[in-house]
Amino acid sequence: MVKVICDTSFLMAIASKETKNISSLDTEIGNLEFLVPDMVSGELKRISKGTSKKKVQH
Repeated sequence: MVKVICDTSFLMAIASKETKNISSLDTEIGNLEFLVPDMVSGELKRISKGTSKKKVQH
């Protein structure tokens, strides 16, 4: 299994554009597991609410 760590830009690009042949990735690369870090999830939530300030969690 290939693990893919997704960043915000990657997820936004996939969501905003028609993705062709995504089903063939399993054949080309193998089984994929997409991982979304908590930081990325939080950033996407802020973007969806229109909050533009970047908040850093320590």
